[in-house]
Amino acid sequence: MHTRSSTQRRNAIIRSVAGVTGDIGIGIALASTCIWIIHTAALGLFLSFLIWLIGALIGLAISQYAVYPAINFALSDRKLDRGVEVLSAWAARANAITKDAGAPAWQQLRRGLTRFAAGQAAM
Repeated sequence: MHTRSSTQRRNAIIRSVAGVTGDIGIGIALASTCIWIIHTAALGLFLSFLIWLIGALIGLAISQYAVYPAINFALSDRKLDRGVEVLSAWAARANAITKDAGAPAWQQLRRGLTRFAAGQAAM
């Protein structure tokens, strides 16, 4: 099925995407918070700069001490491999269900609609 290196590569890509997504989410949340504080408190230029600086530092800390440990916990190699196996089995089962003597799903749909239209016209 998969070699060990391809499995490690796939898992690394999944974790990287999760890490970048988590960093973007934290960044957007902190940027929104900084903007809200600046507008609500009507801070001047220097204090606004300090708020952005503090927000960036908090974002780095949250990323380092919360996001990446959570990703490593939630997306272990065993869990990722099992998830891929389950999704592959679901895809294979769905493919087996939709195959009608080897016909693609769009052909089955066209055949079914033709039969339905013929049945409606006969009424």
